[in-house]
Amino acid sequence: METLVEIRAVVRRPMLDRVVCALKEAGVPRLTVTNVHAIGAGVDPASTQISWDEGSRYADKAVVQFVCGHGACQDMADLISRVARTGRRGDGIVIVSPVLDVIKIRTGRRGLDALA
Repeated sequence: METLVEIRAVVRRPMLDRVVCALKEAGVPRLTVTNVHAIGAGVDPASTQISWDEGSRYADKAVVQFVCGHGACQDMADLISRVARTGRRGDGIVIVSPVLDVIKIRTGRRGLDALA
């Protein structure tokens, strides 16, 4: 069985459509998008807001995550990085992590077959 990898990318919300379209065109069969508040040194000061809930400045971002085979992970990470880049501080980050297994709940299929 091919080694599986999870890719999580935190990107600017205005870049989200470009990232999702590029990943779909590259053949990613399924992905998840979550809206998040990014807090920390990587936040673009020009686009921050003050949150009373978080007690800090934050920027609206999106997390895109999906699982792919190890053979495709570098291409996918590079694709996200290229498509989401504006050149300004706060463009985001791509995280690549090993995955032990994936199981499709409805069918019980495992590994890359579970993603189809």
